[in-house]
Amino acid sequence: MDKTYILPIPEEYQVLARELSKQSGKIYSKAVSFLKRMNKKAIKISKKTFDRYMEWWIHQRDFVLHSQSKQVAYRQVWTNYIATFRKIQKAKKKGKSTSQIRLPYKNKKYNKVVYKDSAIHVEDNKLVFSNMRGMPKIRLSDINPDVKPKYAELLYHTNMKKYYLHVVVEIEKKKEKEKEEKKVEKRGKILAVDLGVIHPMVCFDGQNVLIYNGGVLNSKIRYRNKKIAEFQQKLSLCRKGSKRFKKFEKAKRKVLSKLNNQIRDVLEKYTSHLIGYCIKNGIGTIVIGDATGIRKSKKYNKVANQKIHQWLFKRIEKRLKAKAIFAEIKFEKVRENWTSQVCPVCGSKNKPQDRNYKCNKCGFRYHRDGVGAINIYRKYTEAEPLVVGQLACSTGVRFRAHLCCPVEWNIHLWKKDSTGKTA
Repeated sequence: MDKTYILPIPEEYQVLARELSKQSGKIYSKAVSFLKRMNKKAIKISKKTFDRYMEWWIHQRDFVLHSQSKQVAYRQVWTNYIATFRKIQKAKKKGKSTSQIRLPYKNKKYNKVVYKDSAIHVEDNKLVFSNMRGMPKIRLSDINPDVKPKYAELLYHTNMKKYYLHVVVEIEKKKEKEKEEKKVEKRGKILAVDLGVIHPMVCFDGQNVLIYNGGVLNSKIRYRNKKIAEFQQKLSLCRKGSKRFKKFEKAKRKVLSKLNNQIRDVLEKYTSHLIGYCIKNGIGTIVIGDATGIRKSKKYNKVANQKIHQWLFKRIEKRLKAKAIFAEIKFEKVRENWTSQVCPVCGSKNKPQDRNYKCNKCGFRYHRDGVGAINIYRKYTEAEPLVVGQLACSTGVRFRAHLCCPVEWNIHLWKKDSTGKTA
């Protein structure tokens, strides 16, 4: 089993890391421009010809990068190039339009630097990442000499404004299971997550309710719907395939691409913040309400149906699961039938009419989505009714452009404590 660890690079190597990333970007950009030129001339080339040309071009320049790192930089473009051609072929077979499928065309000023096994060494209890012969190397101290990574990537973290090494290590399954069991013992707390249309995530950890506000996310989705309607109206007045039609299609793709990136940014920052909250508060298990098949059973008016069908619960679930596995947190799913209607005190069913839940039997009042998260928690733990009368008011997290994870993920296998043992 492979595990990825993030290693901070010392300040003395930050300038070198920036130069390496810049050189990798130059190689990547040259490969893009070469393939673009060949495609424009309708010349089909083989991988062997592409590799020979790039090796000749690199040989004319003085690059600090390791030979394997150079090779990976331009082969990234070739992989994307072939994958795009396959997409075009599949679309043609199905009779679909290929106008939106584009070959690699964007240049990169900076690109990731990949270190293969041959460029990684352990010298004097230091992890060494080699570059071209005779050129400076990146050295990391305080490491475990028994562990040797097989692959690493040099990446820039925008939130920290520094370069980090993402190192992949192969770990035996038995050792991995033991570590997971220890992690669960250390982090015994459970966090229940209720996914919603208005608020994307509402969480309950047994004591507190945390609400991730969906105002910005929903406004982006509404604005996207508005722009789609505007473009569709303009396109309907044009002859298909005309110059004006193509112009509007291009503008539509540009606007939708920007909005989709903004929506993805909100989801990524919210899910990262939640994982950081779990690490900070010692939570070992995330339980999420399973909303699979909800679109089939729900039929409302036109506006409500549009909201449900544009609900991004699967995307949130997928990203949350991937980040939870990376942070060594257990991820579970439970059915969320009646979780928004059952009273967590007396167990009676009450259908809320607005965002506030009120029990007609015992008089319990709370936030509607908070009640859903509490009931998911109860379903998973099979606990007795919680003393919800002592619950504090729910706290909220609003999206902002620089929303960051509450903790820094510098978890790695080589850091030693004062006794000399690895963490």
